[in-house]
Amino acid sequence: MASHAENNFEASFDKTIRVAPRLPLSLPGTFISTMGNPSCIVTNLSRTGVLIAIREPLQAGSVGYLRCGPIDHFVIVKRKGVGLNAVVFELPVSDAFVARVRDYKNSFAEKELNDMRLTAQEWAGAELS
Repeated sequence: MASHAENNFEASFDKTIRVAPRLPLSLPGTFISTMGNPSCIVTNLSRTGVLIAIREPLQAGSVGYLRCGPIDHFVIVKRKGVGLNAVVFELPVSDAFVARVRDYKNSFAEKELNDMRLTAQEWAGAELS
């Protein structure tokens, strides 16, 4: 069951006026900053920024670099909460870029499965087909 604070955090995101539509995602990434390089999950994307799920809340206003598939951008933490952080791109991205991330997301699971199969075959010494 979600805590009251978590519900308020989600509600505050729902009440904000969206500058650009959101693309729902669930992709692994890395937030690179002077405080470390924690792994994160990119949960949605728009032309102006992303929402990331990360273990430790980031400081609002802090700057970092987000890597996740084709996303390779400087970002600024806009909002923080328990497990979720809204970050904005230093420079907005194009609709074509958002479409490229969507295509990456659609092929991600299949690519990961194929990569794991290849790794297992190489490790076992099996002949690749």
